[in-house]
Amino acid sequence: MDLIYLFKSLLRRKWLIIISTFIAVLAAFLLTLNQEKLYKSVSQIATGYTMSDQVKLKDESFNVYEIDVKFNNAVEAIKSPRVLGMTGYSLMLHDLENPDKPYRVPSVEDRKNPVYRKLNRQKAIEILNKKYNEEKLLSSFDPQERDIQELMMIYKYDLETMRNVLYVGRVQRTDYIDIQYRSINPELSAYIVNQVVTEFMRNYESSRNQQTVQNIETLKKLVDQKREELDGKIGNIKTMGTLDATVESSNTLEQISNFESRLADEKAILNSAQLASQQVTQRLSEMESTSTQNAASTNSSNSELATLREKMNDASNEYQSKGGSDPELYNKYKKARNDYSSKLMAIASAAPSATSPGTTRADLQQKKSDLDLQVRSTQQNIAFYEQKIRQLNGTMGAAASRGANNLALQKEVELAQQEYESIKSRYDAAVNNKIAPMDNFHQILYGQPAVEPEPSKRIIIVAMAGMAVAVFCCILIIFLEYIDVSIKTPTQFLRILELKLLGVVNRINLKKTPLEEIFTDPTLKQHDTAAFRELLRKLRFEMEHSGKKIFLLTSGKPGEGKSTILKALAYSLSLSHKRVLIIDTQFPHNSLTQEFEAKPVLESFNSNEFNSGQIADLISPTTMPNVFIIGCEGGEYTPAEILKPGNLLEYLGALTREYDYILLEGAALNERADSKELMQYADTIITVVSARSGVNQTDRETISFLHSLNGKFSGAILNFVEPENIDL
Repeated sequence: MDLIYLFKSLLRRKWLIIISTFIAVLAAFLLTLNQEKLYKSVSQIATGYTMSDQVKLKDESFNVYEIDVKFNNAVEAIKSPRVLGMTGYSLMLHDLENPDKPYRVPSVEDRKNPVYRKLNRQKAIEILNKKYNEEKLLSSFDPQERDIQELMMIYKYDLETMRNVLYVGRVQRTDYIDIQYRSINPELSAYIVNQVVTEFMRNYESSRNQQTVQNIETLKKLVDQKREELDGKIGNIKTMGTLDATVESSNTLEQISNFESRLADEKAILNSAQLASQQVTQRLSEMESTSTQNAASTNSSNSELATLREKMNDASNEYQSKGGSDPELYNKYKKARNDYSSKLMAIASAAPSATSPGTTRADLQQKKSDLDLQVRSTQQNIAFYEQKIRQLNGTMGAAASRGANNLALQKEVELAQQEYESIKSRYDAAVNNKIAPMDNFHQILYGQPAVEPEPSKRIIIVAMAGMAVAVFCCILIIFLEYIDVSIKTPTQFLRILELKLLGVVNRINLKKTPLEEIFTDPTLKQHDTAAFRELLRKLRFEMEHSGKKIFLLTSGKPGEGKSTILKALAYSLSLSHKRVLIIDTQFPHNSLTQEFEAKPVLESFNSNEFNSGQIADLISPTTMPNVFIIGCEGGEYTPAEILKPGNLLEYLGALTREYDYILLEGAALNERADSKELMQYADTIITVVSARSGVNQTDRETISFLHSLNGKFSGAILNFVEPENIDL
C-alpha cells in the first residue's frame, strides 16, 4: 500500500483524530482533577550477596546468575503474604488501639458498612495480637477472622492493596534492595517501609533457624549412618586379609621357586650319596685286609665330613624354622651344603683301591653307615620340600578368588567413603551457616515521613492520554485501510487489474447536483463537480478519437455505476453536437428504460429489412438534447434467448448513419452472459470498475476474458474515485 495514500487517508480523517484526542485529553484532565496527593517513603536493605567483608568459611566464586536468582528470591520473600500480612496486622492494631490518631480514616461510605459498625474492637485487637505473635494469617473460614479481613479491606491494609502499591526491587548493580510505598499519609508511608523490613527480618530469621536446626539434625543422623556403613566395610576388608592379591601371589610364587631350587639341590646330594655308598660297598667286598697306615687319615676325613653334615643340617633347620623366606639363612644353608658336597666328593674320589694300604674294613663300614644316613636325611628333605610345594600351589587359587572379593569390597569402601564425605560436607556447611550465616541482611536506610508530596505528573498523564488516543486512531485507520481490499487509486488499479485505463471518474452526489447542472451551470465551480465534468470530457475525447461508433458498456459486478457513466457520456457527447442513441440491453434491471420512460420495444421488434420509418417509431426522446433511447421490457433472460432473427440490434450499422454514437448497456459479466452475447453487435467494449470494490477470483476470470478480446476491448473506466486519490 502506498505511503502517500495512507498519509492522505489520515488527512481525510484528521477531524476524527483531533476530536478523539481532545476527548481523551479532557477525560484525563477531569479524572486527575481530584487526584490525591501521595507521599513516598523509601527504605533499603543490604543483602550481603555481593559484599566481600563478611566472614566466609570457604572460598566461593562470584556467579552473576546465581546472585540474580538470590535477589529475586529475596524480593518475593519481602512481598510474601506472611510479611505483608504481619505488616497489615500491625497497621490495623495501631489504628484500633489509637483511634485518636489513626493512619487512615475510613470514608463516610465505608463507615456505613455493617462490618465497621458492628465491630468489636477489643475482640479484634485480641485476635490480631495473637495472630501477629504466632506469625499466622487470618482464616477466611472463621467468621470473626473473616470480618477482620473485611475491616482491613476498608482501611486498605489488605494483602492485595498493599502488594499493588508497595514496590520492592533491587537497586541495579548494587547489593541493596529498595522498598517504596506511597500513601496519602507521610507517616503511614514511613511506617510501612520500615515495618516491612522488620517483618521480613523476623520471618527470615525464624524460618532460617527452624530450617537450619532441622537440617543439622537430619544431616547428623545421615553422617552417623554413613560412618557406621563405612566402618563395617573396612572391617570386612581387614578380616579378608591384604587387599592386594597380586602381592600375595608374587610372594607365594617366590617361595615355590625357592623350594623347587632346594629340592633340585637335595636330589643332587642324594644321587652323590647313593653313588658313594655303592663304591664303598664294592670296596668292602673286594677288601680283605686294610692297611693301618690309612686308618688315621680315614678317621680324620670321616670326622670332618660329619662336622660339615651337622652344619648343613643345622642351617637347614634354622631356615625352615624362620618360615623358609629369609634369603640370608638360605645362603648360609646353601654354602654349608656346597661344602659338604665338595668334601664328600673328595673322599669318594680319594678312596683307596683294594690294594691301598691304611683303609680298614671297619672304616669302610663306618663310611657306608654315614652315607646311608645321609641318603635317608636327603630323602626326608626331598619329601618335605615336595609337600611345601604342593601346599603353596593349593593356596594360589584361593588367593585369586580372595583378590576378586577384595576388589569388590574395595569399590564398596570407596563408594561408602564418597557418600560419607558428601554428607559430612553438607553437615559441616549447615553447622557453619548457623554459626556464620552466608546471608547478612540488615537495614541501611530507614524510611522517613516525606515533607513534600510526590509530583502529580498531571500534565504528563494528560499528554500521554492524548498521544495514546491519537496514535491508536492513526493505527486503527491504517489497519482499516490495510484490510480494505478495494481499488482506491489509479495506481492500484493498474497494479492489481493490469487493464488499460481509459479514464477516471471521481465520486459525486448526483442527487444533490443534477447531471445537467454540472455541464450547463457556469456558476458551479465546486472542486468535485468541476473535476467530474473535466474527467468526462477526457473520456469523450477518447471515444471521439477511437474511430468506433457502437459502444457496449459493461462491468464485472453489479453496482459499479454503468448507468451513470453511460448517461454522463451521452450528455457530454450531445454537448459536442453529436447525436447519441442509447439502447437499454440490461434485461435483468432496465433502469434506463424506467428513468427515461422509454418504449419497451427491443424484445418485440424483428424485421427482414431495415425500415427507418418503422425504427423511428421505436425511439424515445430523453431529457438530454440530441440523446435518444430504445427501451426494453426486461426479464430473466439473455439476448440470445429473447431476440429473434431480424431484431433491432442487427441493424445498428444502418442506424450509425443517423446517429453519431450508439451506447449499449450490458449486464455484469461476473453473473450473466448477456454482455458476451451482445459483443457481436458492438464495435468495442468498455468496462466500468468501481474504486470501492475489491478483486476476487470471479473478477480475475472476467479480466482474463477481457484480455482475450484481441483489440475489441477499448479499456476500463475507474468510477467512484475519491477526488484526493485521482492523482495517486
